[in-house]
Amino acid sequence: MPLPTWDEQLRSLEGVVDELMATWRPDGPTEAEVQDMNKLALSILASGYLCRVHTDAKRPIFMPLWNYAINQGGPDPDYVYSTTEVEPDGVYVISGYRGSARFVEITQQTFDMMNLGQLGNGSPVPHTHDLDDLTLDDQGRFRVILSAERPVDHDGDWWPLDPRTKRLLMRKCACDWADEVDARVAISRLDDGGADMTPEETARRFSDLREWILGMIGFDMGLVRWYREHHGVNTFLRSTKIDSIGGLPTQAYYDGIYELEDDEALVIDAELPGTCRYWQALVADDRFCTVDWVNRQSSLNDTQARLDADGHFRFVVSKQDPGVPNWLDKGDHPWGVIQMRFNRGDRYPDPTIVKVKVSEVRDHLPADTPVVTPEQRAEQLAARREAAQLRQIW
Repeated sequence: MPLPTWDEQLRSLEGVVDELMATWRPDGPTEAEVQDMNKLALSILASGYLCRVHTDAKRPIFMPLWNYAINQGGPDPDYVYSTTEVEPDGVYVISGYRGSARFVEITQQTFDMMNLGQLGNGSPVPHTHDLDDLTLDDQGRFRVILSAERPVDHDGDWWPLDPRTKRLLMRKCACDWADEVDARVAISRLDDGGADMTPEETARRFSDLREWILGMIGFDMGLVRWYREHHGVNTFLRSTKIDSIGGLPTQAYYDGIYELEDDEALVIDAELPGTCRYWQALVADDRFCTVDWVNRQSSLNDTQARLDADGHFRFVVSKQDPGVPNWLDKGDHPWGVIQMRFNRGDRYPDPTIVKVKVSEVRDHLPADTPVVTPEQRAEQLAARREAAQLRQIW
């Protein structure tokens, strides 16, 4: 049977955006919304080539999964996400340089990215590995074997590879985007020479791209609507849902839905843990695309945020700039997601949330909250734009 041609493969993508629109804007999208979905679908197509077609478990490479260009799944702006397929009977070596960023964790995942519908139905996270648990030489280099059994002649670092694992997800966390140095990480398979992918396998993976796009975007639209149904609107609760769908086991997640008019704001007050390796907050749209964090202050982490004298982190979600340091810019989105995460905290907060007029925001903040002028905001955004681009997302 002949393999599909280029034109036949592209025809398989016809109707993808229409199908997504039927969920996102069933009452009829504007032209701008169609173009926005076109752009999102194209970006997920690009990630599909990188993460599904180009590489496989015999010739693994950590490929970029989510970032400001492939903005899907509510990516944390402080993370650089990469993924690769692995086979549970394979023997792999992961090596590189630790760098100075906050942490790097590599999670074993048991689900296939082509079947996200299985998430939440008993998809365990067997292991989450931390580069800080490894031995570093005097130049910050590391080397660890990943395999089902420790090799008999290996006395160095070793991580067990679970028999259910299908892929690895790496999160590199940096809070000072401009000055922290991200880790450089490579992976190689030791027990297989890595034969070229057959034409049949290439064609099969190319044919997967339709479902890759529909599955990725559709899953996250469904997740946001699950939050809306189960968490309510303009509320903020600790999430258990994300723990069952691949969230980092070392983190506590909080999720809420905002729905605001242009002159309205949410003021969220979070008492911080006594100790915590990392925390942050972000806003995303109703498809779980994080609001453009390069050009807008749509996220803040423990390095960027201003804490009040009582140790609380108070932040404001709105379209209009309220002129306060901890503003999260939701952009033009009428509704979407608010999310916080706390990594390895000694305890976790019970945040409060109140909806007010933008003009009333300061009534709900400490009296000593500084004023951020339009000129100061422009300077902050210029520095943020530069710092975001200085990170290596590939």
